[in-house]
Amino acid sequence: MKSCISYKGIKVLGLLLLFVTGCSLSSFSQEGTHYTLDKLIYAAYVNYPYASQLDLNESERRESVKDLGVEWLPQVSVTGKTSYQSEISSLKIPGSVAQNFGLNIEGGEKWQYQGTVSLSQLLYDGGLNRTEKQLARTQGDIKSYQIKSSMLQIEDNIDHVFESILLNREQIKIIKYQQKDLELRKKDICMAVQNGIALKTSSQEIDADLIQLQQQETSLRMQLCQDFVQLSSFTRLDLDTTTVLGFPKDTAVVAMDYTGRPDYQIFGSQILNSELSEKKLNQEFIPQLSFFANGYYGRPGLNVMDYSSHYSGLVGISLKWNIASLYDNVHKKKIERINRDLIKNEQSLFEINMDKQIKNLAIDQAKNRRLLDSDDRVVAIRLNVKDVAAVQLKNGSIMLTDYMIKLNDVSQAMINKSIHRIELSMDRARMKTLLNKNNEEQ
Repeated sequence: MKSCISYKGIKVLGLLLLFVTGCSLSSFSQEGTHYTLDKLIYAAYVNYPYASQLDLNESERRESVKDLGVEWLPQVSVTGKTSYQSEISSLKIPGSVAQNFGLNIEGGEKWQYQGTVSLSQLLYDGGLNRTEKQLARTQGDIKSYQIKSSMLQIEDNIDHVFESILLNREQIKIIKYQQKDLELRKKDICMAVQNGIALKTSSQEIDADLIQLQQQETSLRMQLCQDFVQLSSFTRLDLDTTTVLGFPKDTAVVAMDYTGRPDYQIFGSQILNSELSEKKLNQEFIPQLSFFANGYYGRPGLNVMDYSSHYSGLVGISLKWNIASLYDNVHKKKIERINRDLIKNEQSLFEINMDKQIKNLAIDQAKNRRLLDSDDRVVAIRLNVKDVAAVQLKNGSIMLTDYMIKLNDVSQAMINKSIHRIELSMDRARMKTLLNKNNEEQ
């Protein structure tokens, strides 16, 4: 009986330890908030900082396009200057000559000033500005796909943590089953010890096994706490070990199409970005036509011989032709073509890897489905063998170690059944993540 009391004391200490760490058995058994895998993934897409990054990236893209559009608005500038010079140009003409020819040349002014209003309007750029806008939009798409790819990795992490929690909880249930069974066997052993047909050490062996099971349970519960910390960080929800997680829906994915993945769509945007960059290089050689108008007030004006304060102005058409781009951009174009070939090569590697993952996951589903079909028979047989061994142990015809082998066989069969059931369900969930179907449903 002392050994029974000793085990209870150890069990109390274990419970106190769990309470201190915030993951006590009592709190674990309480009814908590219900969440499905789909709800957790949706919460991550709404609450994780990547969501705000997408909004900020979209705002940046719009502003970049608007900024490029300003080039087609009239460009107006105002300048002013004043100066004083020590000497000025002069032309001395005899009075008789000036009078005979009707010349009226006044003396210059050493203090000069001028205000200028300049206006220019782009008339034709060969489509360069339109291409720059398309580049800005495409670059914004690439950033958006990069953010979504990072979010898809978070979704994959949630799948793994979710599966870990389900497996740990199932293992805790099996440990509880083993503890309950050993408690019943201990009562039989205690009666056998009192009747002198069993040794006291048999009861102590059961105590040691119970302590080991308690240690395993403690380890699993601590792992659960860590898993829920991770899950909370991904979803930004207040989750703990009291949270109830439902099994993923058993919805089969019909179309094995992964083209909706952001890390696949980014290849198309990168190729388009390279094509637009090459198009821009070609358009840089096209002459640009602009209208300009300048207005002046001051002295002297456009007529440098008139030093009175007056208005003047000019209008015209300007032509800008960057001839050097004809040979400067030759190598840049070749680089863009090589870059496109590299992107297409990376896309091919991605497709090979995705096809392999989809096939392997489909094989895993088939494997777990077939194993699950036979798990119930294995558990039933193991239970029957264990029940017979329990009677033999009670009668003293077998040793405790023999019985423990049968009990562990039953436990392993139950664990295998739970693992196959959880893995089959999570295989379907992982297939949805792999094909980015969760994001499409939101």
